Amino acid sequence: MRGNDVEKRIMNDQTSDTIASARKAITGLLRSRSKKARFITEVSASLQRGNLNKEEVERLLAELEAEGVIMIRDHFCADPHLAGVDLRVVALVESAEGEDAQLGAIREIDTAWNKWLGEYLANHRCG
Repeated sequence: MRGNDVEKRIMNDQTSDTIASARKAITGLLRSRSKKARFITEVSASLQRGNLNKEEVERLLAELEAEGVIMIRDHFCADPHLAGVDLRVVALVESAEGEDAQLGAIREIDTAWNKWLGEYLANHRCG
């Protein structure tokens, strides 16, 4: 192999390792503690600390969603202060205690969204 070929192979191996690590980090983050669903911004911020850029994170999330590993649901809040804010919430699609995996993910997402929205509305005052 020539020098350039070796460098390319090493870069591809490093990229593959980074992607595999990021996929594990996403699923690990969503399995951790009692918080089974998270806002995409939380997941993205965590992964960006691991040297992935926003586009790479979005691509990984899209791949995981297409594979059925995660579910992402977009939300909307009419508050003008939230215009342009990413309100998507993500959860793992895995069954717990015989529950349908997709329904479980929806339940986790709805729980996270409702909790956040309740806290936001209780504390936010438009003035």
